[in-house]
Amino acid sequence: MKIQAKTGNETLMQREKTAFVCSRKTPDGLEYLVGKWLLGLSDGCDCIMCGNQSPMERAVFTTLLQRKIPTILVLAEAMPSRWGDDVREALAAGRLLVITHCDASVHSVTARSAFDRNVLMLSLAQKIVVGCCTKGGKLERALAGFDNVEYLANGQPWLDHMELINGQPKEEKREPSRLSQWSRALRLKRGTIYLDFNDSGVETYFKITRSVGVPGGGNDRQKLFFDRKELAEFLSAIRLLDGKLRAGEGVPAGLMVASLSGDITFGLSQGSDGPVLAITQRKELVDGKLRVNVVSLAVSEFPMFVKGVEEAMEAWR
Repeated sequence: MKIQAKTGNETLMQREKTAFVCSRKTPDGLEYLVGKWLLGLSDGCDCIMCGNQSPMERAVFTTLLQRKIPTILVLAEAMPSRWGDDVREALAAGRLLVITHCDASVHSVTARSAFDRNVLMLSLAQKIVVGCCTKGGKLERALAGFDNVEYLANGQPWLDHMELINGQPKEEKREPSRLSQWSRALRLKRGTIYLDFNDSGVETYFKITRSVGVPGGGNDRQKLFFDRKELAEFLSAIRLLDGKLRAGEGVPAGLMVASLSGDITFGLSQGSDGPVLAITQRKELVDGKLRVNVVSLAVSEFPMFVKGVEEAMEAWR
């Protein structure tokens, strides 16, 4: 993924940058926390990257211009031919840079261009500030793999069902959905693989998480995300692969599953206990850099994994 067009003060890219992102759906009172964060910014120390997609992101961008905070606006469509007075003023003063990964053919924002815009922005920033991230939404998928993240709402990443009172979250009762209650834990030789759904009631995604203990304590977690269509294609691919492996064959040439979170490929290697299958999801970031998540398991345990995915697909009908 590369920057296709830019205008404004390009030296802002050399500064330490903080990306601000926020889901469209936000809890009552989030404005308080976002406003408090904005008040702590200064024109001499901070450079903020943001989009102008969700209502909160648009409000933040407007405030940044008003307060004359150096800003990088990251678009999810082609560069427009006209700007408002506030943007023209900031461009003329050298306080603003506008960039986009879209070429001139992308005339309006799409789900894909918005997702890739977020990934581009997150990969360029040294720090990420999240106003609110809806569980099971596209923003959560974009944030997967980034560890330089701060959630404004007291470290609570899932606030789609909460009300904030003076900046403090007050949880409301909410009945869990059928899919959010479904999960499986496959305890394998190479760690545990968790299968579950992120279901916000607005968007639903299936998640595969591989958790492996690391020296010194803690766990390394690799996550793969799928929407329903992607999961159906993934299931078809692993069923095919399972048949090939049972027959003593290798991974079929060109076997790949396309996904918004990154394309899925498969590879075999020899482990100490026998053949190991690696399921890898790669997402291209900036200048050819890759975000890579890998879920691996022994080939002998692969049929158990296939059965778990089959059960998930059945639950999603």
